[in-house]
Amino acid sequence: MRSYSRKTRHSRGAPKRRLLSSILTRITTGAICASMLVLVGCQQQQTSDRDTVQIAGKAITVLDNPELTSYDKSETNTLVRLVDVRGLDWLSEEQIIIDRENRDFKPEHIEGSDWYPHNLYVHTLSTAAQVPLLPANENQGFALASPDRTRIFYKTFSLQSNTGQGHFLDLATGKTASFTEADAMDNQNGRWMDNESVVFATIDGKAYVADVGNDRPRLVADTAIPFPNNVAFLNERVYFTSLKGTLLTSPQENTVVTAQFTNVIWMVPSPDEQRLAIVRKLSNGGEMELIITDLEGNVLQAIAQDSQIYGTAWSPDGKKLAYAGITPSGTVRGVYVADTSTGLSNTLSLDVKFIADPLRWNPSSNRLMVTSTQPDEQKNRNQFITYLVRIS
Repeated sequence: MRSYSRKTRHSRGAPKRRLLSSILTRITTGAICASMLVLVGCQQQQTSDRDTVQIAGKAITVLDNPELTSYDKSETNTLVRLVDVRGLDWLSEEQIIIDRENRDFKPEHIEGSDWYPHNLYVHTLSTAAQVPLLPANENQGFALASPDRTRIFYKTFSLQSNTGQGHFLDLATGKTASFTEADAMDNQNGRWMDNESVVFATIDGKAYVADVGNDRPRLVADTAIPFPNNVAFLNERVYFTSLKGTLLTSPQENTVVTAQFTNVIWMVPSPDEQRLAIVRKLSNGGEMELIITDLEGNVLQAIAQDSQIYGTAWSPDGKKLAYAGITPSGTVRGVYVADTSTGLSNTLSLDVKFIADPLRWNPSSNRLMVTSTQPDEQKNRNQFITYLVRIS
């Protein structure tokens, strides 16, 4: 991988306001189970060491964490490794959203295997306790916390589909609200615009803004292009990518689209919505490049080139850009953090082979969530492992 840097430095392997306060103050402070289990699929939970609390009129089961958790500390970085945990986003410096199997419900039998519904949980790092947010016989996932960490945007979906239904969850009250029909959007689609609004696109090419408290999203563009992705609403224009690999923009409520770049794979706006991190294919071969541009497409920084680049994520302060370089065979070459003002990259000393989801930053911009997978041949499915890496 070629990063644009004077010298790539290697660091030692690192690990709502009222956020469910009524839940989390009652979480038991028991340590991680003495007999650690490495289990199949996303997560398998034990049925012992349980406590039940009442939240928003619902009985919520609090579990001690049965996953293998390890801490590798050095002078510069701390690495937390959570086995059988699929990390989704940060709720605070010490709490993350994960998805895991909820074995309080009956499994679905698919292709010779039992699949339990995946629910959203809050995982507290200091106690390793886990709280199911919405225990239900449904698959929940792809959750993103609002910038102020008071709400969650998530999807419910079928295990046989890559599309889902969009919902809001108010973390203080436990109330949920749906804002799309079932299977209306790709499971990876949608992003928070602010603390109360999400922009997303449906598979038929319409872009909407869903506002908390409003049952009907407002149409902001009908692109007439199926499966738009990487959707953002910036300066009254909808930015999105097409299946053909073009970054396009459309004025609000207008079907006229304008091409900004070709061969674009990913596009992620900066937190201040003044810059774009763009991954695109190079015309002189099969490699990709990561660049930073302004909203008009002018290149501000060239960050890296590799066979593939995945998981690009801006830190909340906008000063750093994390990404993974992928080899031609599809394995991870390295996970990197670039200085967005200089374009210089540092390498994280992190041994992962596959990246499952986009990288996620904590609110303070000093820890990175990396969710990886590894095959479990005995169970014929992937096992998720989440790393929380402190960035010096």
